[in-house]
Formats: sequence, structure tokens, C-alpha cells
Amino acid sequence: MNQTVSHLLQTCKTLQSLKSIHAHLLVCGSIASSDLVLNKIIRLYSRFGATDYARKLFDEITEPNAFLWTSMIHGYVENSQHIEAFSLFRDMRDPYVVPLNFTISSILKALGRLKWLRDGEGMFGLIWKYGFGFDLLVQNSMIDCFMRCGEVDCARRLFDGMEEKDIISWNSMVSGYVSNDRVEVARELFDSMVEKNVVSWTSLICGYVRKGDMVEARNLFEAMPSKDLAAWNVMISGYMDIGDVQAASFLFQAMPTRDTGTRNLMISGYCKVGELERARDYFEQIPCRNVASWTMMIDGYVKSGNLDEARRLFDEMPEKNIITWSTMIGGYAKHGKPSASLELFKSFKKQRLEMDGTFILSIISACSQLGIVDAAESIMSNDVGSRYFSDTRVVNSLIDLYAKCGNIEKASQVFEMADRKDLHCYSTMIAAFANHGLVEKAVHLFEDMQRENIEPDEVIFLGVLSACNHGGLINEGRRYFKQMIEEFKIQPTEKHYACMVDILGRGGFLEDAHEMILSMHVAPTSAVWGAMLAACSIHRNVQMAEIAASELFKIEPENSGNYILLSNIYADARRWRDVARVRAVIREHHVRKNRGSSWIELDSAVHEFVMGDVSHVAADRIYFMLSLLNEDMKLSGYTKDKDRNPISALYPSFLSLTIDIEIDEQLF
Repeated sequence: MNQTVSHLLQTCKTLQSLKSIHAHLLVCGSIASSDLVLNKIIRLYSRFGATDYARKLFDEITEPNAFLWTSMIHGYVENSQHIEAFSLFRDMRDPYVVPLNFTISSILKALGRLKWLRDGEGMFGLIWKYGFGFDLLVQNSMIDCFMRCGEVDCARRLFDGMEEKDIISWNSMVSGYVSNDRVEVARELFDSMVEKNVVSWTSLICGYVRKGDMVEARNLFEAMPSKDLAAWNVMISGYMDIGDVQAASFLFQAMPTRDTGTRNLMISGYCKVGELERARDYFEQIPCRNVASWTMMIDGYVKSGNLDEARRLFDEMPEKNIITWSTMIGGYAKHGKPSASLELFKSFKKQRLEMDGTFILSIISACSQLGIVDAAESIMSNDVGSRYFSDTRVVNSLIDLYAKCGNIEKASQVFEMADRKDLHCYSTMIAAFANHGLVEKAVHLFEDMQRENIEPDEVIFLGVLSACNHGGLINEGRRYFKQMIEEFKIQPTEKHYACMVDILGRGGFLEDAHEMILSMHVAPTSAVWGAMLAACSIHRNVQMAEIAASELFKIEPENSGNYILLSNIYADARRWRDVARVRAVIREHHVRKNRGSSWIELDSAVHEFVMGDVSHVAADRIYFMLSLLNEDMKLSGYTKDKDRNPISALYPSFLSLTIDIEIDEQLF
């Protein structure tokens, strides 16, 4: 019976066939007849990635021996379930089952990948206790564990003290030095090796590729006595990383054999340098495309902004994983198509795939762009749960979402509840306070952050300067700008300069603002001169306005806002000829104002409008409501810019108003 079952298990090629054999053994009651059979079934389940089935079978064994314990632990390790493996090893010691050398080796592998050196140190005592101190398999695993945890010197002392070394020992040291960025030491060890194999050569080549030294990597590659597919792929990957697609293509053509992974490297490389047609050629040549092939091609189109072609490929894919969905949904969000992103998310929910942090960030980004809090909260509570709230990226995105949607209280609550507050977390919250005019809170939070010994970066300072700008804190703005440069040695960007010009300009220090622009170490951008022009508009300084406007017309001649603002400044100064001259320039250069759009969320549904839009089903009632508001504003004495922009003229562009109003839901 056991021989028949053993033969069946040896020929088992799929998870389904294994389940059938397992079910048959359960029905006939012979599942526990042999530890050898149980061991083979556990190992096969793990090989097929079904460790949950393997564990159920293992838990039903009354007294598993060391081989069964080891099979289950090894299965977890091979499926990258390292914490589960270590936990099971602890359970193994309770009934005092003596581990095998392979058990210890598997646990050391898990600890190395987890970088749990402290637990690894505890293992070393057990290794000597069980008599494995001179076991070659265990010693090699210890070297690997030390190297993965960054303890290079410990690994070297162990290596030098070994009475017996095999090719794995030498290769572990070479690859360990490479992974710890000590390529020159790896080269010395490599040169002293009596026996080398393709792994030895490929490991060192990897080191030079990681270092960016493709000349030395190529020299080693050419000197290899025999090259396997991995060595070819490493070289192609290295050339693609530095953007040398010609060298990569030459090697590809010279390869004796190629697999899908090699072609995927070519696709990825050409997508990276923006040569999508060449990438598509390689994609079309793949006889058996895998999920990575499709996803790389879709990602290439997404990054180039060709979302239509990306979506066509996405829809043609026979099988999609979470990375594919995340790429497409995130692509829509990054390229300003949040509605399409959320629409695709509805289809994703039917797939029953588990989301990861990157995927959730894409969804939050889409909700943030649309300004729809209800939909985001619904997704977080119904589809995500609380398991990702420990992810600082998710927390930061939620803070940003609430802040952009005007709910600064909830943004602050999320910030306070965060387990770990990193630099980005503080930066997001400071920017949120600044944008909501809560200047004191922004400044206090900045001071709190420094007391926590978190060193600010240029983004943090931009948030603080923005807060000073909103609050009219001129002296504080000057102080923080000086602190940024002198104390933290941060070189200001054009955004910092634009903010400072705005602070000084709005405060009436137009000469100081102009001097700052002239002293910039980078060329002033439209944001800098735009801030200057806006300040001139406030203080009605025509001379400075003309200087700023002339620079803006050179940088962005198609921007209608600059012409209109200068025209308004002339109008305020009653210089009607200059007003007419600017308007003539607008007509001459065919400058047009982009049509504005707005949206509102009601009951998790988004209603989007374009300026002058009358296509909404409730358009008549919306315009009627706005006419009532208009009359109410007139009765309240609203006269701002009445001469130039009478309120009646606002009807066609009512959606561009930045007035917070509460509209009766029945209108929709």
C-alpha cells in the first residue's frame, strides 16, 4: 500500500491531484500508516505553496518526529513565511524533539531573511548544545545569516575558523560581501578560490553591476569559463539599469538560449528609457507571456501617459495579480483621472484579491483628488480594515486626504493616533495646518518635531514658510528661511523662494522681494515672478508689476492669468490705454483661458461640472439656487470688484466660485 501511495506522490504534478490523493487516504483511513507518506504529503503541499493545507495535516499528527517537524518548518521557509517557521520551531522544543541539522539550517535561513540577529545569537547556543557546531551545513547557514544581518566580521571569523570549507562556504562569503557593498574584499576572496563555479562568478559580477562598474563586470563575464542563463540576465539587467540599451540588446542577440525572464528584462529596460515601441516588439515576441510581462508593458504605457493603450493591454490580460491592478488603478490616479481609478476599483473588488499598501495609497490618492471623504472612509472600513493603519504611508495619505477635503479635525486625529510619526508624517500635518490657516499650530508642530530630534528637510521648511505666509508672519518667515540655509545647510529651491517672495511682497516689502529674486542661485521660475506680480497687485505697484509681468510673458506666454492680472493692475491705476494694450496682446497671441471644472460629492456619488455647463439634470434648480444666493449677496452689500467683474457675469462660471456653501441634497 505504502509503495503504491509513494509512487503516486512521486508522480503528483498539481495541487489538485495531491488533494485527491490526500482525500483518498483519508477515506480509506490509511493516512497515518507511514511517517514517510505523511512527510511526502507535507513537503508536496509546501512545494505547491499550500502551507495552510500542510499545517492542517501536520496538526492532526499525534506525535510528529523530527523529520515531520523539519518538513513543516522548511515548507514555511521556502514560502517566505519566516515568522511562522520560527514560531513552529519554538513549539518543536516544548516536547523536546531534538532537531536535525537541516532544521537548524532552515531556521537560520529564516532568521537571516528577517534580520533577527538577536534571535540568531540564541540559536548559536542551541547549535553547540545539539552538537552541530562543526556541521558544515549549519556553519554555511550561519555565514549566510551573519551576512544578511550585516555582521560581516562575524561571518569572516567563522569562515576563517572552519576546518572544512566547500564551494558553498566560499560562495556565501563572496555573495555576502557583495550584498554588504564590499566588492573589493569579495574580489580578493574570489581570486584566492581554488575552485570556482558559475555561482562564484555570477555573485562577483552582481557586485560590480550593483556598483555601476559595467566595464569590470563585462571583463569578468567574458572571462567566465561557462555562462549560465543567470549570468547573462545579470549583465543585461546591469546595462538596462544604466540605460545602455544598445549593449543590453547586443548581449541579448548573442545569448545561446533565452527565457521569458530575459525578455522581461528587455521590456523593462526599454520602458525605462521611454522606447515603448521596442519594448512592445519584445513583448510580442514572447511565446508564453507571464503576468510580469504584461504588467511591465502596462507600467511602461502608464508612465508615458498613454493610459488608453495601457488599459487595452490590461483588459486583454488572461490573468491579473495585485501588482497589475495596482499599476492600472494607480496610473489613473497619478495622471489626474481619479474617477476612472475608482471605477476600476469596483471591478477589482469582484476579484477577491488582497490589497497591499501601494494599492491602498492609489485609492486614497484618487479619493483625495476628487475630494470625496465618504468614499474613502467606506473603502477603509469595509475593504481595508485597520491592519494598514500602522503603515506610515497610509496614515500620511489619510491625513492629506482629510486635510484636502477640509476636515482638519479628522486629519489631526489620524496624526495623533499614528503609532510612529516620521518626517513625512510631520510634514503632511504641518502643510495641512498651513493650508487651513492654522498658523500657530503649524509652527508649534514644527517646534515639537525638532524637540523629537527629527531633522527637518526642504519639504518641512516649505510647509512652515507657507504657514508664515498665510499668517503674515514676516519676521518668522525670514528667521526660518535663514535657519534652513545656515543651520541645516539646505539649499532653497524655487518653491522656497516663491514662498519668501510672497511673504515679503504681501507684507509690503516689494524691494526686498525683488532683491531676493535677483540674488537667487537658480533661475527664477513662473512661480517666483507670479508671487511678485500678485504682491504688486495687492499694493498697486505698477512699476514692479511691469517688471514681473515682462518676465512671466517670456516664461509662459500662453498663461492668460498673467495678462489679466497686469490688466487689472493697470485698471486700478486708471491707465486705460495700457489696459487696452494688454487686451490687444491677448487677442494677437490668441491667449485663451482654460475652462474650469468643479465637482461635489453627495452620498458617495461625484457630480462633476465644467465651466458654463448646463447638462446636469438639476441644472435649472442649481442656477435658481445660485441666483437666490446672488441676490442675497447683493442685499448684504457685496461689491468686491464690482466695476470689473459684476456678479451677473459670474453665472456662466458659477462653479469656479470658492465660496463654501451647503446645497440642499434634494436639488440632486
